[in-house]
This record gives sequence, C-alpha cells and structure tokens, in this order.
Amino acid sequence: MPYRKFFEKDKPVHITSRALTNIFKQKDDCYRFVFQYYAVNLGRKDTNLKIKDMIKAGQALLQGEKIPEKFVIKKHPPLVHLLDFSLIMNHYHFYLLPTIDTAIPILMHRLNDSFARSFNLLYNRKDALFGSRYKGIAVESDPQSFAVSRYVSVINPLDIFQPGWRENGLKNPKEAFNFLENYEFSSFPDKLGKRNSLILASKEILEQYAPFWGNGEEYQKFVEEFLKEKTVSSQSVFLE
Repeated sequence: MPYRKFFEKDKPVHITSRALTNIFKQKDDCYRFVFQYYAVNLGRKDTNLKIKDMIKAGQALLQGEKIPEKFVIKKHPPLVHLLDFSLIMNHYHFYLLPTIDTAIPILMHRLNDSFARSFNLLYNRKDALFGSRYKGIAVESDPQSFAVSRYVSVINPLDIFQPGWRENGLKNPKEAFNFLENYEFSSFPDKLGKRNSLILASKEILEQYAPFWGNGEEYQKFVEEFLKEKTVSSQSVFLE
C-alpha cells in the first residue's frame, strides 16, 4: 500500500526523498527527473515519449522555455506549487505548497514510480530504487521558512561542491557562491533573478511564500553571510 501522509492545502511543506543509489549520475538524469516532476504534477507524460525528448523537455523547463503540449497529458490543475528545490546525488528536496490535502502522497507516488521505471530501464536495473518513505515537515513560521530555504538550495548543493564541508568548514566562500549560482539543478539561480524555471510556482505565489523572492540582492547578502560563517578561516572575504 502506498505511503499516504497528508498535509493541509495552502500550507508549505519541506519534502525529501532518498534513493538506494545515486539517481543523478549525470545531467541527463536530472533533466529527465525535472520533466517527470512537471508531468506528474499535472497528470502524466505521453506514453510514447522517448528518453531523449524527456531530457530536452527537462532542460527547456529549467531555462524557462515552453515544451510541446503533447508531451504531457494534463488531467487536473497542479497538485503542488514548487517554491524551492534541489537534486543532490541520491536524493532530492522540495519546498512546496499543496493545492489539495491529498496532493503530496499522490505526487510522490507518481513521481518516484515514474522516475524509477525510466531509471531502471535505462540502467538495466530490476531492484527497488527508493527504499524508504519520503519525509515531510510542515513549515509553520517565517523563521522556519528561511531555514528550509537555506537548507534546500544552499546547504545541500554545497555537499556536491565540497564533500565534508559541514564538519570541516568551507575553504573558499566566493567559490562556493559561484558554484551555487551556476548549479542548474536547484532553484538558487531563480532566487537570484538569473533564471525563470517553468517548474516553479507563479510569481504571485513565490512572492507570498518563498523567502526573498523578487529581491535577489538581499538574498545574495543572506547567502554570503552564511557562507562566511561556515568558512574555515575567519579572514576569508568575498572578493569584488
């Protein structure tokens, strides 16, 4: 029986789901995942769609480009509005807003099942891909919202940039920021105002629920201060 944990509609939730292996082996895996999220949030993907089409569609969505309507069989309005996200090696993080109370269990079942099928087919696997239930925490306050935003698209992507930084500290805050700014599989570039990914919620919803949305300069200061705090040497500064 699918895991069904309900969250109240119109209240933000932090969701994370972890796989048994590295599911984002290469960029194409991430592009496919992005497209499959977009498709299951509205219904399902076209059953005749080829892998290469999903890859191109995912890449286009991240860059703010529309995809052919025939790629997605739309059955209903979006189950969720995506406020923040990151794809990190063997897991992913979503900060989202459910539109109905049953949205998250429906979305997560569809997404993990759809991605597992295509992943196992592509890599000739037969075993389960997601070995445990997803985890979800309702966000109840502004301080919690700020913390989740930082955790999703700053703290987690830095594990790719510098493994072990959480225990040992960052080596170079400027290089860390540059990595985050150019890591396309998170909403960090969108929050800086340098990209307009079509998988994210509308501007109106983002401005209401996503911290710093529409104020890229303020968000950059927020992140830079955090990176400095986590740097090994207290003398480290951001270069002009």
